[in-house]
Amino acid sequence: MILAMQKKRGLPFRDAIRIRLLIILIDYCYPSRITTTFLCLPLRVSHRKLSIPLWMIYRLPFLCLVVLAALTLPRTASGWGQDGHRITAEIAERNLTPKALAKVREILGEETLAEISTWADEIRSDGSWDFAKPWHFISINDEESWDDYERVPEEEGDILSILDRLEAMLRDQDSETFTLSGVAGRANSGLKPKHEKEVTHREVLALFVHFVGDLHQPLHVGRREDQGGNRIQVEWFGEEETLHRIWDEDIIESTNLSYTEFSTFLDRLSDEERIAASAGTYLDWAKEAKQIRDQVYDFGPQRSSYFLNIVEAPVLSYDYRAKALPIVRDRLQKGGIRLAALLNDFFDDEK
Repeated sequence: MILAMQKKRGLPFRDAIRIRLLIILIDYCYPSRITTTFLCLPLRVSHRKLSIPLWMIYRLPFLCLVVLAALTLPRTASGWGQDGHRITAEIAERNLTPKALAKVREILGEETLAEISTWADEIRSDGSWDFAKPWHFISINDEESWDDYERVPEEEGDILSILDRLEAMLRDQDSETFTLSGVAGRANSGLKPKHEKEVTHREVLALFVHFVGDLHQPLHVGRREDQGGNRIQVEWFGEEETLHRIWDEDIIESTNLSYTEFSTFLDRLSDEERIAASAGTYLDWAKEAKQIRDQVYDFGPQRSSYFLNIVEAPVLSYDYRAKALPIVRDRLQKGGIRLAALLNDFFDDEK
C-alpha cells in the first residue's frame, strides 16, 4: 500500500517507511486514537485523494519528533492537586462561624469553598490570566534568610504579596469590584506587558482560598534552582514523576480517600489546638514551610540533586510515603484551620 501511494503521489518510498516507523514508535510509547488514525493514514491515502497537503506529509517525520519530545518532558504541577485544595477548603468551611458562613454563602450562593478552591488552577489555560502564575509560590534557596532573600519585582508579585492584596479586598465590603493587575512572564523574560482584570468578591475569595492552600505545600516555598521540585525526577512506585507532583497529588491519592473523608479524618482538633494552629502571619507560615522542606528532599541514601549531577532518579515507595504522609496531613489540616480563622476574622466582627 505504501508503495502504491509512493507511485501515485510521488512520495519517496524511504520517506513513507520513515513516517510509518516514527508513528509506530509513538503509538507504542503513547497509544491513542490519534496515533491509531495516523497509522491508518497511508492505507487510506493510497485509495483516495489526499485530504491533507502534501507538504504536511513530507514534514510529518519532523512533527512526530516534536510531539515525541513534548510527550517525554516532565510534567509540572502547581499547588496541591484538586483533592488537596478541596480538603483545605472543606476543613475551613466546617470551622466557620455562623456569621462568616453566611457571608460566604452571600458571596458564593450555592457553591462551597471546596468547589471554588481549584479555580485558580483552572484559569491557567486562559492566557489573559498568565500574570497570575507567579502568585502560586515564592522562591527561596536553602542558604537564603528571610531578612535578605531576593524577592521578585513588586509588579510581578508572589504568594505573600498577593495574599496581602486579596485580604484587603475581602475586608472591603463596600466595593463590588476590584482590579487585579500584574505582568506576564518572569523577571528575566524581557518585555512584560501589564495586564489587568476586573473581579468580584467571588473571584477574590476563590483566589484567596487557593493561595492559602498553596502556601502550606512545602514545595511552593521552593528552591529556585529546581523550581520547587519540578526539575527533580523521581521514580514513584515504578512510575517516573516529578517530586512536585508527588507532593501535589500522589501522596494524597495513595490514601484512596475522597476529599470529604480526608477532611473528616483531619477535622478533629480541640478548641485549644485550633487556636494554636491558627496563630501566625503569612510570612510565619512561609518560614514554617521552608523548614519542613528539608524532609521533602530526604531520600535516604539516595542523592537529592538528580536534575543537576546524577544519572539515576531516586526510587521512592513505601518508606518515603510513610514519612511524607504525616507531613501532608499536617499541612492540609493547618491550611484548613488557618483559612477558617482568616475568613472568620474578615467576615465576623463579633467572633
